[in-house]
Amino acid sequence: MSEISPGTALRNLQQAQAGMKKARQALRLARGNPQAAPGVLKSGWESLVQCHRLLATIPLDAASEPVMTKQLSVQRYATALLVRLRRVARNDFADDDDDLAEDDDA
Repeated sequence: MSEISPGTALRNLQQAQAGMKKARQALRLARGNPQAAPGVLKSGWESLVQCHRLLATIPLDAASEPVMTKQLSVQRYATALLVRLRRVARNDFADDDDDLAEDDDA
């Protein structure tokens, strides 16, 4: 396996977060629409799978301070997406107002 540089790891983490951000936007658009739930759930889950695969491929040599900080941010974002996907799976759309104020890309 070829070595990943810290710069490449940061770019990959940014791409993973961008994919999850698209999934969160799809969740917002499908809010209150039970017919859209299965498609949104599937695309959100795939985004999480891709993110976790990417996180698992970052070697220790590329784990600089900025990479670790970005990885923490991406993992928090993934957790927030998973919480929302769980709500969709339960058909619980009551607490979606927090989506409006949280999109941080720290």
